[in-house]
Amino acid sequence: MLLIPIKLPICYAFLLKGERPVLVDTGRPRDCAAIEKAMAQHDVAPADLSLILHTHGHWDHAGSTAELRSRTTAPIAVHVADAPMMRQGDNGILRPTCLTARVCKPILNWPYPGVEPDLLIDREIDLAEFGVSARVVLTPGHTAGSLSVITDDGDALVGDLFMGGYLGGTLGPRWPSLHYFADDLEEVRASIGKLLGLSPRRFYPAHGGPLESVDVAHWLESR
Repeated sequence: MLLIPIKLPICYAFLLKGERPVLVDTGRPRDCAAIEKAMAQHDVAPADLSLILHTHGHWDHAGSTAELRSRTTAPIAVHVADAPMMRQGDNGILRPTCLTARVCKPILNWPYPGVEPDLLIDREIDLAEFGVSARVVLTPGHTAGSLSVITDDGDALVGDLFMGGYLGGTLGPRWPSLHYFADDLEEVRASIGKLLGLSPRRFYPAHGGPLESVDVAHWLESR
């Protein structure tokens, strides 16, 4: 199975290409064309997708889902706790974790086209039925319904559970850092510890990265 990061203007989406392809996150509104272009470079069209999976329901991760839905019959999946955000195209309550986040919150809180999810996730699931060697792990903290994906090759796609670097990964992208917003910092810590317990070889956050597991473990211990 191939893990293909799709670099978008402020974040990453990810394409998992196995027996059938799965798209993880859809970026902001108007990122659809960039996602389609990146997928086409790997001979994947939207109609080929078996699943569009969301790590959580914020605008920079679900913003192009409604547009993609018009191009594919793939089911749209999100955790049940984040489904209201996706339906309404709303980010919910953003709780800043630092001064920078407080300052930047007005420019990082955008609405997006709402969409009704097809698959509501409330437990860990195997993605083999969708054609990829990976599973969904529940990792709340950034939002109540945040998910991560662990591939059988040992890669962890963690959404916004934490970041790589600063300024959205612009500076020091290979060093772990706390995301600007989190519903529950204790849950963030517990979820990171949970993932480390699964012994991934590498972490792929949506901003910055990738990050080596040993660096994430040392960072977590230092906090």
